[in-house]
Amino acid sequence: MMAPMTRTSLTLLALAICTVPVKAQFDAQQKQAQCELRHIGDTRAPLAIDWIRTACNRLAIDAGFLDERNRRLYGCLLQSLPGAQSDAAADRIISACRTANPL
Repeated sequence: MMAPMTRTSLTLLALAICTVPVKAQFDAQQKQAQCELRHIGDTRAPLAIDWIRTACNRLAIDAGFLDERNRRLYGCLLQSLPGAQSDAAADRIISACRTANPL
């Protein structure tokens, strides 16, 4: 059986380790939400909204795993998709961003 002091120390250590990622995750989720609010605006095309949300997610939450080409692609999508009124228009914009920023 573990001594009470050791158990307390381990509990405090575990809490300290778990607290940092939770705060970082909350900050990333806040950043993603702000990105979505800034870019969705009057966009009506469901395809455009889905890609804006994906781009915000990748840039806010998965940013550490993205290479420069992916960052440019998602930046292009966030710059070009807002205001898209139809899925056909959104599809053309997505295609143009992919062509301009090949992976």
